[in-house]
Amino acid sequence: MDRVVGALLSAIATLETLLGLDSHAHMVLSTLEEIAYRLGEMSDEERHEFDAALSRVADAYDRDESGSGNWVRDVPSKFGLST
Repeated sequence: MDRVVGALLSAIATLETLLGLDSHAHMVLSTLEEIAYRLGEMSDEERHEFDAALSRVADAYDRDESGSGNWVRDVPSKFGLST
């Protein structure tokens, strides 16, 4: 699950960068909305696994560079997922 979360985070980061560059903004927003929708469809068990993996990945980011895991920890709120 950690690798899947890592891949998802890479995609989200790339999309956010593209959005900041006004590169195909409509397509980027649609994709981010689809990701949010699909994440919102997770069962309680899936959400628990996702949150645990997200926490592990955030901790790994922090080990590489202090504070860099905060972006990872903020992903659920950016996508409207209640904690």
